[in-house]
Amino acid sequence: MPIRPTGVTERPDAVLFDCDGTLADTEPISDRAWQDVLAGYGYTMTSQDVASVVGQPFAVSYAHYATKVDLADPARIRGQLRERFLARFETEMSLHRDAVDTLRSLVTDGVPVAVVSSSGREHVDRVLSWGELTAAVPLLVTAEDVDEHKPAPEPYLLAASRLGVDPTGCTVVEDTSVGIASGLAAGCFVVGVRRAHNDASSLTAAHRVVDEVTAGSLTHASSGAS
Repeated sequence: MPIRPTGVTERPDAVLFDCDGTLADTEPISDRAWQDVLAGYGYTMTSQDVASVVGQPFAVSYAHYATKVDLADPARIRGQLRERFLARFETEMSLHRDAVDTLRSLVTDGVPVAVVSSSGREHVDRVLSWGELTAAVPLLVTAEDVDEHKPAPEPYLLAASRLGVDPTGCTVVEDTSVGIASGLAAGCFVVGVRRAHNDASSLTAAHRVVDEVTAGSLTHASSGAS
């Protein structure tokens, strides 16, 4: 990356938002859906389990729980999980207003945005539709679009490529260590946001950690070479 003068702040060329836990408060719903499904197999999910799978795609979560209890095949578990998630979605869904309002303000200001998620496209489409964000987000990168999921860099590299910007000019907004690692590996400027469901210590690798997502918190700041 080029060397910037000390103290300079730069508006990002694009902002790439994680979905679950960053824009939408879906992590608790997902946890409760897994809890519902696992209870049917005689297993009680622990806080350590939650920490182990947060931000991970279904395949990783399934593999984790399959070491704890004898589960049905992945397709059946995915179907059961989807059923339980949808049963809770309409009544338990909420948005993180700070991130959503900031996304809208970026769009108004002409800053390109994308949503980059390890969840499937159907799920992300549902979340954005529920939050009336579909028209505001021109680009989605979801589980079906990549071979390697977070923490690999591919999701964020693909988003930057499709937006036609250099990843080093992008700001990534994430709420998990898995997502932060992905953004860093892609060469992006990474902002970690504290949420009720995460542990602040999991965000320390980010370039900046915030309690609230604002447009100002997404600018690139330099203290010298980077």
